[in-house]
Amino acid sequence: MRKLVIGVTLLFLLCTLSGCEIFWKSEIGDYILQKEKDRILLAENISREDAVHPFADLREKKVNLIHYIVEDSELLEQLEVGDKVKVTPKVNEDGFYLVRQSDPPQIIAGKIEREE
Repeated sequence: MRKLVIGVTLLFLLCTLSGCEIFWKSEIGDYILQKEKDRILLAENISREDAVHPFADLREKKVNLIHYIVEDSELLEQLEVGDKVKVTPKVNEDGFYLVRQSDPPQIIAGKIEREE
């Protein structure tokens, strides 16, 4: 019984000191922060927990923010704030995509995939 208690205690200490990454891993990805009439605001490479922080906090942390213009209104309707997505910009015949000079920049979305 004493070995069991010591084992459980050691396991608890290991999890506490390592941040419990063995049992829970923060999902890093691109998350939708805002949704407007024809676009979404995306924060790149953040954790799910950071996705709920205020916009100003993310800007302060130098998080890459991009407005994606969504031409598919049906898809835009299905997307929700907090969704983890992968966005591929729409490209022209030369393989380039247009970035509108604004802050945050604006890009036309070609393909948007939800990630789990």
